[in-house]
Amino acid sequence: MISVIVCTYNQEKYLAQALDSILMQKSTESFEILIGDDCSTDSTGKIADEYQMRYPDKVRVVRPEKNGGASLNIVRLIQNAEGEYLMICDGDDYWLRDDMMQKYSESFKQHPEVGMICAKAKKYIQKKEAYEGTLGYAGAEDLMTMLRNSKDVAAPTIAFRRDLMLKCIAECQWYIDNNYFYDSIWAYWFAYNSQIKFLDEEVAAYRVLSNSACHSDDVARTAEYERRYFAVKWHFILTYPELCNEKIFELLMQEYDARTRDIAEISANNVRKSKAYRLGNAIIKPIKKLKNK
Repeated sequence: MISVIVCTYNQEKYLAQALDSILMQKSTESFEILIGDDCSTDSTGKIADEYQMRYPDKVRVVRPEKNGGASLNIVRLIQNAEGEYLMICDGDDYWLRDDMMQKYSESFKQHPEVGMICAKAKKYIQKKEAYEGTLGYAGAEDLMTMLRNSKDVAAPTIAFRRDLMLKCIAECQWYIDNNYFYDSIWAYWFAYNSQIKFLDEEVAAYRVLSNSACHSDDVARTAEYERRYFAVKWHFILTYPELCNEKIFELLMQEYDARTRDIAEISANNVRKSKAYRLGNAIIKPIKKLKNK
């Protein structure tokens, strides 16, 4: 069996599309969908329950007593899953092809050394309601390439062997406790402890929202996300001393400097867009003209 993990929180606008894209799969494998509703305050929970009633043989809703964050949500779903293979599709993402399950299960069977599979995802920019760019790259097959670069795997394209993922959970308690247990650490761990297979195909859509767990127009939230990203990477490198060397240190510092500049630019743009800035600029312009004269 294949277990599809769907973590969701306050995604009432998008959850149905995610679930429909999974249910459309044409596969010889049996599958289940585990929806982890982390105590949503909108109608997300109601939508999840409706799908469970409509597809009782395929859909299960797993709901905690209180909101615990994304990391605990996905760990809970993995521990409740019954499938040999696990596939990921968050509640605001969706799959583009109906043969993903078949393709992934065949790849796992053909390559017993592979513990994780990933591919490319189209970036869907919600604000523009259009696709723009892609996520996912072949470097995900090599740990050092991932550590030296800032590129990430595409979350809605990821699949694992469940037995290895349970081992990953057991060895990654620090990330879980700090709510850092997401796609970056999965990719690092699987590249170090098994093999990752990259499929050079666009198989899913990754939705980019203006304000979400990974994206925000707010400078403070963006800075916090960048800090978390580096915490994951640095902690993983320090866990395995053989990965530490001067070259990777220098590359990581360059990446840190670049991200710091990006945050400063976002902050400057937000200031220029503010009403106070525009009003002040409108007042200053005629004063400048008079002064020049």
